[in-house]
Amino acid sequence: MVSLHHLEQGMRPISRCYNPTVYSTTIGGNFLAGAATSSKLFSRGFSVTKPKSKSESKEVAAKKHSDAERRRRLRINSQFATLRTILPNLVKQDKASVLGETVRYFNELKKMVQDIPTTPSLEDSMRLGHCNNNRDLARVVFSCSDRDGLMSEVAESMKAVKAKAVRAEIMTVGGRTKCALFVHGVNGNEGLVKLKKSLKPVVNGKSSSEAKNNNIGGSLLTQQQ
Repeated sequence: MVSLHHLEQGMRPISRCYNPTVYSTTIGGNFLAGAATSSKLFSRGFSVTKPKSKSESKEVAAKKHSDAERRRRLRINSQFATLRTILPNLVKQDKASVLGETVRYFNELKKMVQDIPTTPSLEDSMRLGHCNNNRDLARVVFSCSDRDGLMSEVAESMKAVKAKAVRAEIMTVGGRTKCALFVHGVNGNEGLVKLKKSLKPVVNGKSSSEAKNNNIGGSLLTQQQ
Protein backbone atom coordinates (compact mmCIF):
# COMPACT_ATOMS: atom_id res chain seq x y z
CA MET A 1 0.00 0.00 0.00
CA VAL A 2 1.07 3.53 -0.79
CA SER A 3 1.40 5.62 2.24
CA LEU A 4 -0.08 9.08 2.55
CA HIS A 5 3.40 10.52 2.77
CA HIS A 6 4.31 9.18 -0.64
CA LEU A 7 1.14 10.65 -2.18
CA GLU A 8 1.91 14.06 -0.78
CA GLN A 9 5.39 13.92 -2.27
CA GLY A 10 4.01 13.02 -5.74
CA MET A 11 1.57 15.89 -5.77
CA ARG A 12 2.77 19.34 -6.98
CA PRO A 13 1.12 22.66 -6.39
CA ILE A 14 -1.30 23.66 -9.15
CA SER A 15 0.56 26.94 -9.61
CA ARG A 16 3.49 24.98 -11.11
CA CYS A 17 1.26 23.58 -13.92
CA TYR A 18 -0.93 26.61 -14.53
CA ASN A 19 0.25 30.16 -14.22
CA PRO A 20 -2.63 32.62 -14.87
CA THR A 21 -0.25 35.49 -15.49
CA VAL A 22 1.81 33.66 -18.10
CA TYR A 23 -1.30 32.25 -19.82
CA SER A 24 -3.08 35.58 -20.11
CA THR A 25 0.07 37.29 -21.38
CA THR A 26 0.76 34.66 -24.06
CA ILE A 27 -2.78 34.18 -25.32
CA GLY A 28 -3.64 37.88 -25.11
CA GLY A 29 -0.49 38.87 -26.98
CA ASN A 30 -1.22 36.38 -29.77
CA PHE A 31 -4.79 37.70 -30.07
CA LEU A 32 -3.62 41.31 -30.30
CA ALA A 33 -1.00 40.35 -32.90
CA GLY A 34 -3.67 38.62 -35.00
CA ALA A 35 -5.93 41.66 -34.78
CA ALA A 36 -3.08 43.91 -35.89
CA THR A 37 -2.37 41.61 -38.86
CA SER A 38 -6.03 41.68 -39.86
CA SER A 39 -6.10 45.47 -39.72
CA LYS A 40 -3.03 45.58 -41.98
CA LEU A 41 -4.72 43.28 -44.51
CA PHE A 42 -7.81 45.48 -44.62
CA SER A 43 -5.65 48.57 -45.06
CA ARG A 44 -3.88 46.93 -48.08
CA GLY A 45 -7.00 46.38 -50.16
CA PHE A 46 -9.61 44.55 -48.19
CA SER A 47 -11.30 47.73 -47.05
CA VAL A 48 -14.98 47.76 -46.30
CA THR A 49 -16.98 50.16 -48.53
CA LYS A 50 -19.63 52.27 -47.00
CA PRO A 51 -23.10 52.10 -48.60
CA LYS A 52 -23.93 55.16 -50.71
CA SER A 53 -26.53 57.55 -49.50
CA LYS A 54 -29.67 58.33 -51.49
CA SER A 55 -28.31 61.68 -52.62
CA GLU A 56 -25.11 60.09 -53.93
CA SER A 57 -27.09 57.42 -55.80
CA LYS A 58 -29.24 60.10 -57.42
CA GLU A 59 -26.14 62.02 -58.52
CA VAL A 60 -24.64 58.90 -60.13
CA ALA A 61 -27.91 58.10 -61.95
CA ALA A 62 -28.21 61.69 -63.17
CA LYS A 63 -24.65 61.62 -64.55
CA LYS A 64 -25.29 58.36 -66.40
CA HIS A 65 -28.47 59.79 -67.90
CA SER A 66 -26.64 62.95 -68.97
CA ASP A 67 -23.87 60.95 -70.67
CA ALA A 68 -26.41 58.78 -72.51
CA GLU A 69 -28.31 61.87 -73.71
CA ARG A 70 -25.09 63.47 -74.95
CA ARG A 71 -24.18 60.35 -76.95
CA ARG A 72 -27.70 60.23 -78.43
CA ARG A 73 -27.48 63.86 -79.60
CA LEU A 74 -24.08 63.28 -81.16
CA ARG A 75 -25.44 60.28 -83.05
CA ILE A 76 -28.46 62.26 -84.33
CA ASN A 77 -26.27 65.19 -85.43
CA SER A 78 -24.03 62.77 -87.31
CA GLN A 79 -27.03 61.31 -89.14
CA PHE A 80 -28.28 64.78 -90.09
CA ALA A 81 -24.81 65.62 -91.43
CA THR A 82 -24.95 62.50 -93.63
CA LEU A 83 -28.38 63.46 -94.98
CA ARG A 84 -27.12 66.95 -95.86
CA THR A 85 -24.43 65.42 -98.07
CA ILE A 86 -26.68 63.00 -100.03
CA LEU A 87 -29.88 65.00 -100.61
CA PRO A 88 -29.63 66.43 -104.15
CA ASN A 89 -31.99 69.42 -103.91
CA LEU A 90 -31.44 70.57 -100.34
CA VAL A 91 -31.54 74.36 -99.96
CA LYS A 92 -31.86 75.07 -96.22
CA GLN A 93 -29.60 73.32 -93.73
CA ASP A 94 -31.79 73.34 -90.61
CA LYS A 95 -33.09 70.04 -89.27
CA ALA A 96 -36.73 70.66 -90.17
CA SER A 97 -35.81 71.37 -93.80
CA VAL A 98 -33.55 68.32 -93.93
CA LEU A 99 -36.33 66.06 -92.64
CA GLY A 100 -38.87 67.53 -95.06
CA GLU A 101 -36.57 67.11 -98.06
CA THR A 102 -35.73 63.56 -96.96
CA VAL A 103 -39.41 62.57 -96.92
CA ARG A 104 -40.03 64.21 -100.30
CA TYR A 105 -37.00 62.57 -101.92
CA PHE A 106 -37.87 59.18 -100.44
CA ASN A 107 -41.41 59.34 -101.86
CA GLU A 108 -39.99 60.33 -105.25
CA LEU A 109 -37.61 57.37 -105.29
CA LYS A 110 -40.38 55.05 -104.09
CA LYS A 111 -42.59 56.06 -106.99
CA MET A 112 -39.71 55.60 -109.43
CA VAL A 113 -39.09 52.06 -108.18
CA GLN A 114 -42.78 51.17 -108.41
CA ASP A 115 -42.88 52.28 -112.03
CA ILE A 116 -39.86 50.19 -113.01
CA PRO A 117 -41.00 47.12 -115.00
CA THR A 118 -40.01 43.70 -113.77
CA THR A 119 -39.69 41.65 -117.00
CA PRO A 120 -39.09 42.54 -120.65
CA SER A 121 -42.05 42.55 -123.01
CA LEU A 122 -42.11 40.57 -126.25
CA GLU A 123 -42.62 43.67 -128.38
CA ASP A 124 -40.38 46.68 -128.84
CA SER A 125 -41.83 49.55 -126.82
CA MET A 126 -40.79 52.79 -125.14
CA ARG A 127 -42.41 55.14 -122.62
CA LEU A 128 -41.16 58.55 -121.47
CA GLY A 129 -42.29 61.02 -118.86
CA HIS A 130 -41.11 63.61 -116.35
CA CYS A 131 -40.43 62.60 -112.74
CA ASN A 132 -42.83 64.28 -110.28
CA ASN A 133 -43.17 67.48 -112.29
CA ASN A 134 -39.40 67.84 -112.47
CA ARG A 135 -38.98 69.33 -115.95
CA ASP A 136 -35.28 68.52 -116.04
CA LEU A 137 -35.47 64.83 -115.00
CA ALA A 138 -37.16 62.21 -117.19
CA ARG A 139 -37.88 58.50 -116.84
CA VAL A 140 -37.46 56.33 -119.92
CA VAL A 141 -38.61 52.69 -120.00
CA PHE A 142 -38.06 50.58 -123.11
CA SER A 143 -38.04 46.93 -124.20
CA CYS A 144 -36.11 45.63 -127.20
CA SER A 145 -34.03 42.73 -128.47
CA ASP A 146 -30.79 42.22 -126.60
CA ARG A 147 -27.61 42.73 -128.61
CA ASP A 148 -23.97 43.66 -128.15
CA GLY A 149 -23.34 47.35 -127.69
CA LEU A 150 -26.97 48.18 -126.93
CA MET A 151 -26.26 50.42 -123.96
CA SER A 152 -23.43 52.16 -125.83
CA GLU A 153 -25.93 53.04 -128.55
CA VAL A 154 -28.36 54.31 -125.92
CA ALA A 155 -25.62 56.49 -124.39
CA GLU A 156 -24.74 57.94 -127.82
CA SER A 157 -28.40 58.71 -128.53
CA MET A 158 -28.76 60.56 -125.22
CA LYS A 159 -25.50 62.41 -125.79
CA ALA A 160 -26.83 63.64 -129.14
CA VAL A 161 -29.59 65.57 -127.33
CA LYS A 162 -27.28 66.64 -124.45
CA ALA A 163 -28.94 64.31 -121.93
CA LYS A 164 -27.26 62.04 -119.39
CA ALA A 165 -28.46 58.94 -117.55
CA VAL A 166 -28.08 59.27 -113.79
CA ARG A 167 -29.52 55.86 -112.97
CA ALA A 168 -30.31 52.67 -114.91
CA GLU A 169 -32.19 49.45 -114.12
CA ILE A 170 -31.60 46.70 -116.69
CA MET A 171 -33.05 43.19 -116.98
CA THR A 172 -32.35 40.65 -119.74
CA VAL A 173 -34.45 37.49 -120.15
CA GLY A 174 -34.61 35.15 -123.15
CA GLY A 175 -32.84 37.50 -125.54
CA ARG A 176 -35.01 40.47 -124.56
CA THR A 177 -33.87 43.49 -122.57
CA LYS A 178 -35.95 45.87 -120.51
CA CYS A 179 -34.30 49.05 -119.28
CA ALA A 180 -35.49 51.89 -117.06
CA LEU A 181 -33.41 55.05 -117.32
CA PHE A 182 -33.55 58.21 -115.25
CA VAL A 183 -32.23 60.91 -117.55
CA HIS A 184 -31.01 64.34 -116.50
CA GLY A 185 -30.85 67.32 -118.84
CA VAL A 186 -34.28 67.00 -120.47
CA ASN A 187 -35.74 70.49 -120.84
CA GLY A 188 -39.52 70.31 -120.71
CA ASN A 189 -41.77 68.62 -123.25
CA GLU A 190 -39.58 69.69 -126.13
CA GLY A 191 -36.67 67.85 -124.55
CA LEU A 192 -38.83 64.73 -124.17
CA VAL A 193 -39.73 64.80 -127.85
CA LYS A 194 -36.06 65.11 -128.86
CA LEU A 195 -35.03 62.31 -126.52
CA LYS A 196 -37.75 59.99 -127.81
CA LYS A 197 -36.83 60.70 -131.41
CA SER A 198 -33.17 59.97 -130.67
CA LEU A 199 -33.83 56.71 -128.80
CA LYS A 200 -36.55 55.28 -131.05
CA PRO A 201 -34.21 53.89 -133.76
CA VAL A 202 -32.12 52.14 -131.10
CA VAL A 203 -35.19 50.54 -129.53
CA ASN A 204 -36.39 49.42 -132.96
CA GLY A 205 -33.13 47.58 -133.56
CA LYS A 206 -31.19 50.15 -135.56
CA SER A 207 -27.84 51.47 -134.48
CA SER A 208 -27.33 55.17 -133.93
CA SER A 209 -25.21 55.43 -137.10
CA GLU A 210 -27.95 53.80 -139.18
CA ALA A 211 -30.55 56.12 -137.68
CA LYS A 212 -28.34 59.10 -138.44
CA ASN A 213 -27.90 57.99 -142.07
CA ASN A 214 -31.63 57.48 -142.43
CA ASN A 215 -32.29 60.97 -141.10
CA ILE A 216 -29.77 62.43 -143.54
CA GLY A 217 -31.28 60.47 -146.43
CA GLY A 218 -34.77 61.60 -145.48
CA SER A 219 -33.67 65.21 -145.33
CA LEU A 220 -32.01 65.02 -148.77
CA LEU A 221 -35.09 63.38 -150.26
CA THR A 222 -37.29 66.13 -148.85
CA GLN A 223 -35.01 68.82 -150.28
CA GLN A 224 -35.03 67.20 -153.75
CA GLN A 225 -38.79 67.11 -153.78
